[in-house]
Amino acid sequence: MKNNYLTSLLTVLIIYLLASQQSYAAQHVRIVLYGRPSARIQFGIDKVKIALETAGCQTVSSTSSATSVDEPAIHIGHLGKSQKLLSLINSSSLELAPGQPGKEGFVLTSIKNNITVIVGTDDTGILYGCLEFADRFKSTGSIPKNLAVVDAPVFTLRGPCIGMVLMDIIYDDTNYDYLYTPETFPFFYDKELWIRYLDFLLENKMNTLYFWNGHPFTSLLRLPKYPDAQALPDEQLKQNIEVFNWLTQEADKRGIWVIKNFYNIHISHALAKARNVPITYDQPTPLTREYTRYCISEFVSKYPHVGVMMCLGERLHNDHDADWLCEVIIPGVKDAMKQLNTTSQPPVIVRAHSTPIEEVVNAALKSYDNIYTTCKYNGEALTTTNVRGEVKRLHESLSQLGSTHIANVHLLSNLEPYRWSSPIFIQKCMQSCKNMGIQGLHLYPLRYSDWPYSGDNTTPRLLQIERDWLWFEAWARYAWNPKRNFETERQHWIDRIAGKYGSKKAAVHILNAYQASGECSPRLLRRFGITDGGRQALSLGMLMTQLVNPHRYGVWAPLRDSEAPPGETIEEWVKRDWEKLPHHGETPSKVIKDTLAFAQQAVTAVEAAKPLITKNKMEFNRLLNDIYCIQATTRCYTEKVRATMKVLRYKYSDDINDLKAALPLLENSLAEYRILVELTDGTYLDGDSLHTFQRKIPFVAGPNKYIHFRQCLPEYEKEIENFRRNLKHLQTDSSIEKNKKLDYLFE
Repeated sequence: MKNNYLTSLLTVLIIYLLASQQSYAAQHVRIVLYGRPSARIQFGIDKVKIALETAGCQTVSSTSSATSVDEPAIHIGHLGKSQKLLSLINSSSLELAPGQPGKEGFVLTSIKNNITVIVGTDDTGILYGCLEFADRFKSTGSIPKNLAVVDAPVFTLRGPCIGMVLMDIIYDDTNYDYLYTPETFPFFYDKELWIRYLDFLLENKMNTLYFWNGHPFTSLLRLPKYPDAQALPDEQLKQNIEVFNWLTQEADKRGIWVIKNFYNIHISHALAKARNVPITYDQPTPLTREYTRYCISEFVSKYPHVGVMMCLGERLHNDHDADWLCEVIIPGVKDAMKQLNTTSQPPVIVRAHSTPIEEVVNAALKSYDNIYTTCKYNGEALTTTNVRGEVKRLHESLSQLGSTHIANVHLLSNLEPYRWSSPIFIQKCMQSCKNMGIQGLHLYPLRYSDWPYSGDNTTPRLLQIERDWLWFEAWARYAWNPKRNFETERQHWIDRIAGKYGSKKAAVHILNAYQASGECSPRLLRRFGITDGGRQALSLGMLMTQLVNPHRYGVWAPLRDSEAPPGETIEEWVKRDWEKLPHHGETPSKVIKDTLAFAQQAVTAVEAAKPLITKNKMEFNRLLNDIYCIQATTRCYTEKVRATMKVLRYKYSDDINDLKAALPLLENSLAEYRILVELTDGTYLDGDSLHTFQRKIPFVAGPNKYIHFRQCLPEYEKEIENFRRNLKHLQTDSSIEKNKKLDYLFE
């Protein structure tokens, strides 16, 4: 009897569920459009339809004129452009403040009788509103009730960059210049990969995508006025133009503004060879003026929805920067405006690098109103959440000077090659940007010179958007809104990480590991590094002479001026310690203590997560190995810094025992580096993606030269052999002058 009862109950339940499913599947959802949708709005509407139809709903579209406001439906349109829409919003419980939401903002609200309203302040706002609705629908499986969402981005521009550059200089020995070909940039022609990437950007509400190249014009334009400038075969150039047009259209549908960066003064290599003139220039010539103005006018007229950004400095001498912008670049843009028959000024973005940017922009604003500016937030290494000094002053000044000022999170040399993603560190960076008046984020990927791949030694190669998803998501989230509750954010990231690895308990530990490990590299570099990243590969270590006497190796951009809290160098600490003076700020001894503690916390946390992982175990194991690498790097540095302290103390004490005490510490450092070599030997292709002579520390790089940990190990072994031998000699040879003894130790 009991079994019959259970069988009957189960049958009734199945019939009920089937009936409910059939009823749900048969549900018609009317989508009401207000006005003719642009391609961007239609893209958002399609996302709503896909979400509904995947769940079994049937959708039907109609116009506002053909639908009663009392009829169950989803109403989609521009905020403030329809009286019907305004009436619907006013009848909901939602109250909008004046000016709310702002640009690219959206409103989602529910009204009785199963009416949902999705409105945006512009096309992108409607697109984002549609995405928000689709996400909420997919998470619950039903049209959300009691909606009252008002949201808009805090930062106007939010997006990453792609370097159309290679790790090695292979094109006529010029920096930054590379032609777009299937051999140099195969990813440029991979439309399937582009769709994945653009969708990834849209999911994270990023609205800009920068391309960096020295002279992109001959890869993307036919230049009839300069036939001898053409550097590619006709068919290749035709393919490039087709791909770029397609790419920019796909980006535009997703609310993404494509921006092309170029350097000055670079000209077509083909033109230079044909006319027997240089490729790059530090001052204008009649040819470079005419040619560059023509390139700009052709580019803007052929790609009117693509932005133009320039790096005036590096090659062009400062004395000519304002003249070049005002007399060549801007006239080229105005020539394009005439061709397009428009008076609307497209934004011109000027990069504040190696140029008197304030003087240049002030000069340009006299003839052109729509000047954007961008400036490095972090030099070429991420070391702090709050910049200070001249960098802070410049950001604050430019925030008031141009129409929109953008912070560039530039090359991340100190974070390579590992998985670095500390959401709280990133959130604080974006809060700092907001406090300085910055309105945009221009984000470098963790590995710039080898897009789209990470440095992991895997087959197939790992894509950065998959491996470094947390890096991109965190910057995008806090560029949308950095003023979020830290505890609420912690839960958000636990949920996101749990989705990757299958366990919330594991996610708690993994987030803790990211947060703790994320403190190691920034603190090590800002206190012990001797340049700001592009010329130093932190993960590959440093020679002891570089720690003892950094000025001997050239301090190009002292980190302590703007990218570190106030504190002491190693040499300052030793001197104050010898003179028994009080220490101040962030000291080497404090960094040693803190980074060792953070590294151990990260290892403890990630090991606690290991038995809880149920998904993506191979990727978790790579993360685990990265945390071990970060700990080995931290121990290697802290032991070598301790040894450096002993060596520098010898300057004051003249006590050979100080040098003797440095030897075991140096040996400990070498032991940790050997561990690092073991951890990276089969797991990473290199320690830093910059394989050019520009990288000086710890050793001058080159193709397959000092790019991997194993290649640097013999130099550190030689260093300790020299130290051991010369220390023994110092103990028996009193003829060596005291001021030469430190240099002698490492010869």
